Amino acid sequence: MASRRVLSAGLALACLGAAALPAAARGGAEHIGFRKAVYVDKQLAGSEGFVMYAAKSHRLIYVTHEGTTLLYRGGLTGAPQGDADFVTNYRNQVNLWTSADHGRSWKRVNWSGTGFFTPPQGNLGFSDPDITEDAGGTVYITGINLANDSLVSSPDGGKTWPTGTVQCHEGDRPWVAGGPKKGTVFLSTNSSVSDGLIVRSTDSGASCSTASASRVTGSWGGFGKILYDRSTDTIYEAAVSGEHAVGIVALPHATKRFDSGSPGAVVAHPADMATSFNTFWKAQLAQGPDHTLYLTWTTDDRTQGPSSGGCNGDRTPVANRVMLTSSRNGGRTWTKPVVVARPGVTVNWPWLTAGPHGRIAVAWYQYNKIVDLNCAPADAAMGVRLAMLSGADGVRPRVTTVDPIGRPIHYGQVCTGGTTCVATGQDRRLGEFFTIAQDERGCVMIATGDTTMKDAATGGDLPTARPLFTVQNKGRSLTGRNCAG
Repeated sequence: MASRRVLSAGLALACLGAAALPAAARGGAEHIGFRKAVYVDKQLAGSEGFVMYAAKSHRLIYVTHEGTTLLYRGGLTGAPQGDADFVTNYRNQVNLWTSADHGRSWKRVNWSGTGFFTPPQGNLGFSDPDITEDAGGTVYITGINLANDSLVSSPDGGKTWPTGTVQCHEGDRPWVAGGPKKGTVFLSTNSSVSDGLIVRSTDSGASCSTASASRVTGSWGGFGKILYDRSTDTIYEAAVSGEHAVGIVALPHATKRFDSGSPGAVVAHPADMATSFNTFWKAQLAQGPDHTLYLTWTTDDRTQGPSSGGCNGDRTPVANRVMLTSSRNGGRTWTKPVVVARPGVTVNWPWLTAGPHGRIAVAWYQYNKIVDLNCAPADAAMGVRLAMLSGADGVRPRVTTVDPIGRPIHYGQVCTGGTTCVATGQDRRLGEFFTIAQDERGCVMIATGDTTMKDAATGGDLPTARPLFTVQNKGRSLTGRNCAG
């Protein structure tokens, strides 16, 4: 269908001007396609989701926020069926599904027929999910109760989840990265007693270390999903300093440091000292199997002179950009940032996943007009866009952009004010990010919330988003394989 066709990089340049994309993006668009998107579940909430392929079970695993703090007050008052779905299925755990047919259908994980996803004595936390896998194939998920970081694991690729703790650490917004051997995982969190720390579990998530590493150094603080590089025993995290500097923080020799009982603190590696951000999670980081690091973010571009067309009298927004930079030496030096996309409208919430030799995918949300996120008009349509890049580890990547869903997944504002959005009646159903990942062939998978479903009883907005999934089914994967079939 026309709305899902490839948006040629050459055509985009002709329409938007040569400054919109790197010069090497002219022409040569790849033929990239995605399967028709399916709802993972039509009752349970589905924002801030992750999807991953589990090699042990050959299943896909999908985990999302349960929706408690991602509610839309207008949906609560006008969607009786949606309210009933939320209340009757509420388990104080992040939502969890698996698929045995590559995402064509999904089944809720159900512990002993109770409706809980995993044993509650080892997993209490409705919010802030993340998922990872260690070197031995153990899969981990995390969630919080606004104060405690739960950690729970599966030894068999998502079939069962017998091990966990409801208190890996006190904190908020945990991120996890699988460690160098079976049973080992690192967890980064916003502790109330520090500006951020990293702890470790060596017993598959049954407990976590009392020793912690600080993810803050000077003005730099880790700010996003953590990664672990087994070849260098290093933890990486996207980081910011103030309002205009982006880079990473790194904890080298992480295993040795935790073994010593004194992990110490991260070191900072700046990438761009003069940029801007229009998202809460200001930048996202990925690493390819060749150890190249990639950073992406969306800018907060505004009129230069006096203006007040933004939310609450802020300066008027103008068309912004999806940015990218890369490092081949662990973040010590970075390429000059390039523009992945500047479509002439507002783009936000980028995520990325990386293959070898400069082949990566970057995805983002894209409105059909220029908006300020918190006060976007009700008719502003927001959909997903995805760029496949070759040569992304250089300064002239080749870019092919597609619309993988083929329709909007949301209309109107996306409130970025955190949990206060529910109290103010603003729409925070999509949370603060969506994600992409790779299947066993390196084909790109997308996990996003969707707010376009309506209440069956009234036709009104639902109180929570619904989880949506699609996967690349045409073109070359990030690892060079054919995604057809």
